[in-house]
Amino acid sequence: MLLKNFRYQIVSENQRRGYKITGVCKSNSNIGQRYVLRVSTTRGVPSTSTNLKEALCEKIPVHYDLLRNFRKEHGQSVISRITVDNVYNGLQGVNTMVRETSENDSKYGIRYRGLTIPEVLNLLPRHGTSPSVEAVFWLLLTGDVPTQEQTNSLINDWSSRRQRRKEWWSGPGGGIIGSVLKNLPDNVTPLGRLSIALTVLQTDKHTKKALENGALNHTHWEHIYEDSMELLAALPAIVGLVGKGRELRNVTERGDWIDFLLECLSNTSEDLKGRTTSIGDFLRLYVSLNADEDGGVPGVHITQISGASYLDISQALASGVLVYENEPVTGTLSQYMEFQKKVKSVLGTKPKEETLKDFLTSFVEENKLIGHKETRFLDSRYTALLNHVKTYLPGDEEVKLSQDITRVLAFLMKNTKNKNVFPEQNSIAAPMFQFYGLKDMKFNQVLLCMSRALGATASIIWTRAINAPVEQPKSNSTYTYFYSLRDIRNKIKKRTRVKHLTKFTS
Repeated sequence: MLLKNFRYQIVSENQRRGYKITGVCKSNSNIGQRYVLRVSTTRGVPSTSTNLKEALCEKIPVHYDLLRNFRKEHGQSVISRITVDNVYNGLQGVNTMVRETSENDSKYGIRYRGLTIPEVLNLLPRHGTSPSVEAVFWLLLTGDVPTQEQTNSLINDWSSRRQRRKEWWSGPGGGIIGSVLKNLPDNVTPLGRLSIALTVLQTDKHTKKALENGALNHTHWEHIYEDSMELLAALPAIVGLVGKGRELRNVTERGDWIDFLLECLSNTSEDLKGRTTSIGDFLRLYVSLNADEDGGVPGVHITQISGASYLDISQALASGVLVYENEPVTGTLSQYMEFQKKVKSVLGTKPKEETLKDFLTSFVEENKLIGHKETRFLDSRYTALLNHVKTYLPGDEEVKLSQDITRVLAFLMKNTKNKNVFPEQNSIAAPMFQFYGLKDMKFNQVLLCMSRALGATASIIWTRAINAPVEQPKSNSTYTYFYSLRDIRNKIKKRTRVKHLTKFTS
C-alpha cells in the first residue's frame, strides 16, 4: 500500500476536541499577524491506546509495508541530481537523507510529522498556555496528535521511570552525574558538561540484557525504546545538575517534563523561585518549537549516525552535543545577546531610528547579520515566540530593542542590497530567556540541545524499528573527481568526432 491509503484528515478529529485552528502571518511587513489556517494531514490511522509503546507497535508494520512497496515501485527513481558544486558546498539543500519525524518546508518552516508549527501549537494538548512536551514527543514518535488522556499517560510513565533511575541524579553529591561533574575544571562549558554527563551514563541496560539473551533483530527497537524512555525521563535532572553542579535536594519525581526541570533549576537558581508558572509556559513553548530539526543540521546528523551505529542512546546524544556550541551558524543565543549588548552599550536601550541605522550599516556592509539570515520567509518559530511576547512581555525593553534591530536590518538590506532578511528565533529568544531570569546564555544553549533530544530519540527508535543501515557514502579526492570527469568529457568528444566523420564519409 502507498502512503495515500494511510492518510486521514486531522481537522475533523481535532474539531471534535474543540481546538481552534489558527496560524500566523509570514510576511515581513506583518510579522505576527494572525489568520485562519487550513490544517494539514498527518499519516496513518490514530491509535486509541494510552500506552505509547503499544501505539508505536501499531505504526511499525504499517510503515514497513509502506517502505517495502515504495522501494519496490520507485527503487530506481532519481531523487536528486548532485553536481560538483553540491559536493564542495556540503550538499546543502540536496535531498540525500530520510528523517521520518520532521522536515523543513521552504515556505512554512519545520514540520513535525507533516504539521506546521502553528498547527502543532494549536492542536496538541496544553499545559498552561503551551503544548505539553510529552504531547510533542508522542506526535514525533507516532505521527498522531495525542489526546489529553494519552498525554497524561506518558507524563505518569516518565515520572515513574525517573524514580527508578534516581541513582543517576539523586543522593549525596548528586548521584552518578553529580559525582562526575563536581570534579570538572571551571573552564568546561555547560555543553561540555552535558556531553560528559551523558557519556558516563550506562543507559543500555535493557538493550544489553536483550542482546545477551539472543533477542531477534526485529525486536531490538523495543529495548532501545525502554532505554530511551528512562533517559528522557531523567534528562531534566541531568540538565539541572549541569547548570550549577550542586546536588538536587527535595526534588519530587512527579509532574511533567518542564515542571520537573524547573524544580531542578530552582534548586540551583534563586532567580527562578516563585516564577515557575510563567517560566514554565515559556519553556514549554520553546521546547515545543525546538523538539526536532532537519536531519542535515550538524548536531542532528551526528546524533542520528551515532544512533544508527548501535551506540547506546546516551552516547548517541552525547556525540552531537558539542556541535551545539555553534548552533545555529547564524548566531547562538550567546552570540546574539553579545551583539545586542554591544548595540545597547553604544546607543542605549532606546536608540533613535537614524542613530540605529548608522550603527548597523557597517554590519550590513560586512554581512555580519547575527541572528538574521537571507531567506524568502519568516521562520514560524520566531513568529510563535513573537506572539508570546505580545501577550506576556509587551513592555520589555530588551525585547523591544531586539525588534528595533530586526526592523532596521531588514530595511537596510532591502534598500542597499535588495535582499530579504528575516530574524532567526534566537534574536528574540535570547532577550526572552533574560526576562525570565535565565541569563546564562551558554547554559540556555543546553536547553536547546535538551529540546532536540526529543526528536533525536524518536528518530533513533524508528531507525532501529525498520532496521535502517548506517549511512556509508563514498569519498574521493579532488584529483579522482577531476580525472574521472575529464575522462568522461574526452569520451564524449571522441564519440562526437567519430559520429561527424562517419556522417562525412557516408
